[in-house]
Amino acid sequence: MKERSDTLRTACKDFEEDLVLYYYGDDSEAERSRVESHLLSCASCHAFLDDLRKLLPQMVKPNELPQSFWDNYHREMVEKLACQEERKYWWRNLLVPMRAWMLPAFGTAVVAALAIGLVIGKGGWHFSLSQPREKIPQEILADTNQLEFFESLDMLESLSKLEALDGTKAEMLNSRG
Repeated sequence: MKERSDTLRTACKDFEEDLVLYYYGDDSEAERSRVESHLLSCASCHAFLDDLRKLLPQMVKPNELPQSFWDNYHREMVEKLACQEERKYWWRNLLVPMRAWMLPAFGTAVVAALAIGLVIGKGGWHFSLSQPREKIPQEILADTNQLEFFESLDMLESLSKLEALDGTKAEMLNSRG
């Protein structure tokens, strides 16, 4: 009686699962050496492993797709990528009408900024936020006594103005009374 080639021969019950893991290489080194030593002494497990090697590759045949499928797939992917690229840079379409005058306008702005920077940098324009100080001659600053003298002169000038104001107040009071 002939055995059918599409069925697996039986193996030891304790080693069936280990033989499948051994076939796929998913076992540890210790398990692998244990299965190999068992295979040397057990003919039914050896035959079971040979059947696995013959039948499993036939069971997992890849589905071959026709060339038209791959052509359509390629065309659709190219279209999707193009649409994605358009969505990614949508703002570029807004700048298309401005391309004719953007370069000259940008160049003019750069030249103007450079000219202003050079004028300010050379000292042509001075910006001061505080009021200018009166310049005191160096001869006066050398001697603090002289500085006090000039400050007292400023006070004397102010006194004459105060006396004049005081005199006008007195006249106003006399004219009322």
